Amino acid sequence: MKSDPVIERIKTRVAGVDPNGPRKVLGIFQLNIKAADGVHNYIVDLKGLKVSDGVVDNPDVTLNVEDEEFFLIGTKQIAIPEAVSQGKIEIIGDKTLANALIEKLTE
Repeated sequence: MKSDPVIERIKTRVAGVDPNGPRKVLGIFQLNIKAADGVHNYIVDLKGLKVSDGVVDNPDVTLNVEDEEFFLIGTKQIAIPEAVSQGKIEIIGDKTLANALIEKLTE
């Protein structure tokens, strides 16, 4: 998948968070990336500080996005508001929390 480096960067960032330190973004995110070989599902759990493959029941935010678009968002080539307005990403749930997550993980 083209966005694999973005996923790896997310995993690295989450693994590097101090569980006892202050955290600005807490939530459970379901990330569904549609690629040429099918849909790849990831759970980004910022409460438990882990990223794993799979699907979670009742996430705080669900992001549905094409592989190419997630790559562009993750590499700051397109901003979230622009991607949403162009229908390139679907955000279900707390949009403020979703924006905070993406902002933190792409800084």
